[in-house]
Amino acid sequence: MKAADDILVPEFNSPQRKSTVVVAAFNLTATIMGGGVLSIPYAYSKSGIIVGSLLMIVAAIITERSLYLLCLCSRLTGAATYGEVGEAAFGKNMEYFISLILGIFLMFAITGYMVLAKDIWTALVTIIGRFDETTPPSDTFVLGVTILLIIPFLVQKSLYALRFNCYVSFSSVSILCLALIHQAWTTLSPTTMVWSNNDVLWWSTNFEDVLLAFPIISLSFVGIFNVLPIQNALFKPTRSRILLAVDGSILSCFVFAQLFGLSGYLYAGKQVDGNVLKNCDPASDPFLFLGQFCCGITVVLVIPMMLLPCRSSLLEVLDVLVYGPHQTPVELEESERLPLIIADAKSIKTNNNYDSTATTTTTIGQNQQQLQQNGHETKSSCPNNTRRFKTHIIDNTFIHYTSTLVIIFTCYMIAIHVPGVADVWSILGCSMGFLISFILPSVCYLKIQKRYPDHTLESKAWVWFSWILLVTSSFALVACTTETIIQLM
Repeated sequence: MKAADDILVPEFNSPQRKSTVVVAAFNLTATIMGGGVLSIPYAYSKSGIIVGSLLMIVAAIITERSLYLLCLCSRLTGAATYGEVGEAAFGKNMEYFISLILGIFLMFAITGYMVLAKDIWTALVTIIGRFDETTPPSDTFVLGVTILLIIPFLVQKSLYALRFNCYVSFSSVSILCLALIHQAWTTLSPTTMVWSNNDVLWWSTNFEDVLLAFPIISLSFVGIFNVLPIQNALFKPTRSRILLAVDGSILSCFVFAQLFGLSGYLYAGKQVDGNVLKNCDPASDPFLFLGQFCCGITVVLVIPMMLLPCRSSLLEVLDVLVYGPHQTPVELEESERLPLIIADAKSIKTNNNYDSTATTTTTIGQNQQQLQQNGHETKSSCPNNTRRFKTHIIDNTFIHYTSTLVIIFTCYMIAIHVPGVADVWSILGCSMGFLISFILPSVCYLKIQKRYPDHTLESKAWVWFSWILLVTSSFALVACTTETIIQLM
């Protein structure tokens, strides 16, 4: 299929598309960069500088390819969300499965950010409150108070109030990175240069340690949830422009993560913690204190941002379990049905040179009639963002508050018993991280590509890449998950 035949939601020239390539790349970069970078120095201490850098390159490349692969799936089918891509490939059950996996994944992520919030704010409260280092405040109490303070954000149904949080996150983590670089530079004196320091691990000969490091490194590039919304907002969203935005974002994240990992490891050495901030002393460095303070605010504000999609995903699955699959489609406007009609018209090859920006009402009606004659259902596969189905649970106010309480309480109870955030990132990265970021996009593309065959060299290359990514990531999922469980036990 040629790029001119791509199905875009909203359409190519829609006034809703206002983001430039630079803005799109920055937004994707800001949403990818988060608390996961605080554990990269720990991953380097396990794998070594050379092996860790190679793992970072591999993670960046396959993540970049996987993000663009999901964009191709969206453009071939007109799907506007990750769940819709799964539905276009395998039907409604796959959409529900993706919702369940995303919900569980985000619960783990919320737990990880709670662990970070507990560590960061306990250290800051100790400094600000001038507590004795031998009797610091209870981290369980500090985390509980922190969660109580953000309850107004947790119960929101819209995150409009936090729309600038990604910029705060980027700025605060950047300050931390600069502070760590400064600390590493001052720590390594001329007599203990990197290349002459015997305490520096260049490469690890322990394969088990490499299996522990790679999930943490790959998790620092996870942005699969955000790439389709960013593509949907891009002005003139040609394939080359969305690819440029994705490449710019991943390259920025790679440079930033590499600097953060190296500086954090060289500063803390073999004693580096799963959260590198535990190795820092913000009381002795105002610059480091500022970075940790900003990072603490960011970590706390990320929790409600992750809670909303987590809650929506889990409630959608619960709604299906209680009431069964949704069978009552909401009547849609003609403009909302257009992407679906175009997609299905292409699948039955009634209009090979269809132009979505110049379609008339007569053509829509003819295509819809042709689809019905061929047994295609046009209402049951509309985009998720049009509220296709009437739900019973999701819009219930009591369920909304109760589910919020259950999710937060569950994550809180796990967070206070987890010894370190690296354990959370390891489990998250090696299991659901590989599944969501690599396996599902490749499987969906292989299925969708058969319905929209294109015998160009580019299409064949993507098919081969999808098979290689599917096989290698499946192997990595089993190997890394097994090793992580063994280490935890």
